[in-house]
Amino acid sequence: MSKLAVLFALVCLLAAVQAQTREPTPREICQTVNERCLSRVPVHGNRSEVTDILNGRCRRRHRGWRNITRCELARATCQLTIERCATLSCVNIREALAGNRATTTRRTPASTTTRRPST
Repeated sequence: MSKLAVLFALVCLLAAVQAQTREPTPREICQTVNERCLSRVPVHGNRSEVTDILNGRCRRRHRGWRNITRCELARATCQLTIERCATLSCVNIREALAGNRATTTRRTPASTTTRRPST
């Protein structure tokens, strides 16, 4: 009987610990991603092929575009995808980095219909 009581107490203790463990918020996830990126700047640098392409594209489309760094792009991507569920565009990236939440373009839901093969 005592073994059963010990096992029951252990299960209750594990359940209590699990109940206290919380998931990080989207803001905390993005903060962690940004901190990790900034800590790796000496190794990876501020630029990448992706930022070069994005900066070139946005500069052609928007006058006054300020080049963004690799970590700024990572931060904006995290904010737009995890926190806001918005599309990645030059305008949305600029607004995310400025802290503006008003006019982000939302993602359209994926189509749930499937095509049937023709017979």
